[in-house]
Amino acid sequence: MKLSAAIFTLILIFSFSLIDLKAQYKLQPAFPSMPDFSNPIEVTNAGDGTNRIFVAQQRGLIYVFNNSPTVSTRKTFMNFSSKVSSSGSEKGLLGLAFHPDYENNRYLYLNFTFDSAGSSNGYSRISRFTASSSNPDTVLLNTELILLTVAQPYSNHNGGKIAFGPDGYLYFSFGDGGSGGDPQGNGQNKSTLLGKIHRINVDSASGGLNYSIPVTNPFYGNISGYKQEIYAYGLRNTWKFNFDYTTGQCWAGDVGQNAWEEIDIIENGKNYGWNKMEGFHCYGTCDTTGMGFTRPVWEYSHPGGSARSITGGYVYRGNLLPDLYGKYIYGDYQTGEIWSLTYDGINPTVNALLQDTNFLISTFGEDENNELYVCRYSGSLGRLYKFVNTSVITLNLKSVIQGFYNEPSLSMNLSDTAVIYLRDSAPPYSIVDTSKCILDSLTFDGLCFFENAVNGNYYIVFTHRNSIQTWSKSGGESMTRGGLTNYDFTTDSTNAFGNNLKRIGGIFSVYNGDVNQDEVIDGSDNGSVDNDATLFQTGYIVTDLNADGIVDGSDQQICNNNSAEFVISVHP
Repeated sequence: MKLSAAIFTLILIFSFSLIDLKAQYKLQPAFPSMPDFSNPIEVTNAGDGTNRIFVAQQRGLIYVFNNSPTVSTRKTFMNFSSKVSSSGSEKGLLGLAFHPDYENNRYLYLNFTFDSAGSSNGYSRISRFTASSSNPDTVLLNTELILLTVAQPYSNHNGGKIAFGPDGYLYFSFGDGGSGGDPQGNGQNKSTLLGKIHRINVDSASGGLNYSIPVTNPFYGNISGYKQEIYAYGLRNTWKFNFDYTTGQCWAGDVGQNAWEEIDIIENGKNYGWNKMEGFHCYGTCDTTGMGFTRPVWEYSHPGGSARSITGGYVYRGNLLPDLYGKYIYGDYQTGEIWSLTYDGINPTVNALLQDTNFLISTFGEDENNELYVCRYSGSLGRLYKFVNTSVITLNLKSVIQGFYNEPSLSMNLSDTAVIYLRDSAPPYSIVDTSKCILDSLTFDGLCFFENAVNGNYYIVFTHRNSIQTWSKSGGESMTRGGLTNYDFTTDSTNAFGNNLKRIGGIFSVYNGDVNQDEVIDGSDNGSVDNDATLFQTGYIVTDLNADGIVDGSDQQICNNNSAEFVISVHP
């Protein structure tokens, strides 16, 4: 064992590095007008297209509110406080998950502890509830369907996370039962549910249960008395785990004993070593020969025996922080530190400090756009935060391109790239910065990141390969590094300088047909379109003004009409 420990120490020294990105990123309140929460432990969304945010509090209250930075009110989605444990630092409502088909079946699932005269330390339970069909912001408490209950031998180490995986199955965690050092050996005992992550199928029932066991579970159908719900074992207290739906991987933060916190990628049937291993290290005196333990992908220590407690996070898949895309964002409950971990199993692992906060971090969360939230744990000052990149100006631009827009479907024929310039708001209106963005065909939104522009007032100038250059309204827009500016060309013609927009149905679009990009649609543009139409040109070419893959009469009509109206670019 000494040789193995030395090898892993060398790996840590030479393969892992630590960098500091605190200067680039900062946290700010995500909903500054929202009242504070009391001991929030989960932040999530329902995946139902409403983009609502749900915040679960440890003592049984769940709130729901609109995902808007200006939102100031919330509704009580569920008050389960009379059923969950009313005290205990690791007891209460611990996890919330929405069924993948929640939009239709309205099912949600809770992982919680409750107290009972039958057990001095209570029980952990997994239950399903149903939200009201007439009031989507309310759960019907009388719809509880109990899936599973397990007695807890001690008051701590209850795990508590619950989530649906990409396979549609429900996963949940229970800690090793508590006390210290796993005195009952639950982590390595496959005949108990404690010290494990489990997987069940909630869309079918069998064997007298309100669920069924996936046949691919590692101990499915065994005759050795092993719990068939087990997906992975040898875990001490996995407080938070989450799925990266891009890769399908399950990332977990397993809380350590006294020396090491660890991050694991959870895989089917794997044994993660507790209570024989803590991180990469032998726990106490142990013999791991032939045990086949799966090592963590990262660990960090308790310097000087200080308190540490990892809070597992998410692999970032949002759009607002492209430099963090694909990195695992996690934190420490005790110290308030937040890191990003770059890991692919091949290249050296890089751990970067993003922020050193002054509060307890209970959980991370995602909205429907995969943007990340950080939750401050406090009895009276619980709050949600989000990261901003202080090194760039971020612009969320909304625009529709005439011709591309298909009025019957209320969408554009394709998502396409536009080039956006920031120009000074005063003469000579010099170009200060430029960025590319991809306009989504359904939402018409595109994100732009300006790395060179400083805080100031700028004209936003929209350009596209075959549209008129379009400037934002007179006076320019105030923009700041680290801030997010929203600008929408589609709602009002006055949002373009000189009302330089064309109304199509209920929205406004930028004029199309400036094939030669000379800021005027005229005979030269008509000639190019006519020539390509005569030759039946196809593909992604500049004269295909409606993006249907062929140059024909419909493209000629767009160009001819705009040419006849003497459409030109209008700007200061």
